[in-house]
Amino acid sequence: MKTKRMVTLAIFVALSVLLHWVESYIPALLPIPGFRLGLANIILLFVLFYYDGPSYIFTMLVKILLVAAISSGFGVQFFMSMGGSLLSMLITLLLYYVIKPSIYATSALSALGHTLGQLFVYALFFNSFYIFSYLSILGPLSLVTGVIMALICAILIRRIPTSFRKEERVRR
Repeated sequence: MKTKRMVTLAIFVALSVLLHWVESYIPALLPIPGFRLGLANIILLFVLFYYDGPSYIFTMLVKILLVAAISSGFGVQFFMSMGGSLLSMLITLLLYYVIKPSIYATSALSALGHTLGQLFVYALFFNSFYIFSYLSILGPLSLVTGVIMALICAILIRRIPTSFRKEERVRR
């Protein structure tokens, strides 16, 4: 990995950790346990659609580890986050490389995959598969927030100066 790219990805990791932290201080818009907006996904989507899949994987995994090290620790919450992130990553990369849908469909299905992954890990830890009934509430919310995060990301990508985009294309 070239130095400039590594530094850029480190900045994106820091931004995603910062957005995750900021999101924890936003009062819940809906009083639904386990519901979060997923602001850090704006950065992850940007990395995927502006750079590539390996950069996306790197950014996501380092973000998960840093968030766990800084705030939640490596308990059940970490494993739920990891399970959701891994399923989300798998879905995202399959969509991105195989089906190639829009950023909106990719983000929405990725958010839904994250929710499914978290519920699956919860069911394994607590031996309670009734948790999947909660998908009827979290599923639609995940789809909506996924589309909103994609909208913000698409706006950011369009706002990048053309000189920077040309320089990045040459580097790739």
